[in-house]
Amino acid sequence: MNVFHNILVIIEPKNFRQPALERGLALYNYAKTHAEHLGQNSEVKITAILPIEQGSFNLTSFLAVDKDQLKQDFLCKHEQWLKAYLSIHAMGVKVEPKVIFTKEIGKQVVEIAKEQGCDILIKTADVHGLFDSFIFTPLDLQMLRHSPIPVCIAKDHMFEPTGTIAVAIDLIDPKDTISRLTNLRLLREAQKLSKFTGCKIVLINAIAPFLPPTAVDMPGFAPESMCKDQFKEGKKIALEFASRHKVAPEDCLIEEGNIEDVIIHQCQKVKPTALFIGTSARRGVANILVSNVCERISEELSCDVVVITPKAVVRNLPTTTPSRSVE
Repeated sequence: MNVFHNILVIIEPKNFRQPALERGLALYNYAKTHAEHLGQNSEVKITAILPIEQGSFNLTSFLAVDKDQLKQDFLCKHEQWLKAYLSIHAMGVKVEPKVIFTKEIGKQVVEIAKEQGCDILIKTADVHGLFDSFIFTPLDLQMLRHSPIPVCIAKDHMFEPTGTIAVAIDLIDPKDTISRLTNLRLLREAQKLSKFTGCKIVLINAIAPFLPPTAVDMPGFAPESMCKDQFKEGKKIALEFASRHKVAPEDCLIEEGNIEDVIIHQCQKVKPTALFIGTSARRGVANILVSNVCERISEELSCDVVVITPKAVVRNLPTTTPSRSVE
């Protein structure tokens, strides 16, 4: 099984502590150790990107005479800070520093990830408000919708690579090709992390509750029985999926209810190191709903959240069957 060879980390310009870098260094150390143990190529690369919003420079350069020189000094200052920070907090690990200066940071980050063939993109979760809750910025949302590689939203806590890795699978529509491939990619990425951290994998599956018609007056009609039958069928499908991928039945957390509520409830019980979840990345209103789901889950949980989009699923496939998930 392949390990991480190319890690992309986003540095927050206003934060002294960088959980994303901590996570990247942890993956770096485990990937190198695992590869050396197997006698494989142990070369692992970390690229640290410091994104600078072009608008912030425009405000400082409004009254400047020599704007080109001011811009050069502005970028040089940030490059020096990034190199100094990495020399202290990534001591002993070669990290390639990179400062990007653009109006569309999210798009630029995704382009760099594609050009360098990165395996994972790590970003620190943004904190806001009086109660220290998490919120997704436009940069987060662009990456979650369009990234061709898994995106890890890292929380501000010490990374403990032991315990449990949770994988939220979607088995609502077995005929949806993208959903099926997303489930497989989520599980493979979780197994990749589990391979060299020793974490146990658990599957989380939400079964939609049966909603009987409001006005049904038929002899022998028993909505409670239909609810039980639907839950049994959904549980059977989930256990068959787990069996095919060698996950024990006791490690399958199956619950009836809304997918967000089920994921949050089960993760609060097992307290995983990381949660792997997929998105549909649809357009329009559905796109906003996807963002809200990921944001709420990230806000409620204290673990890292690894998100995989359909682009990360189909990027290496020569052909794909049209799916409702990408309409």
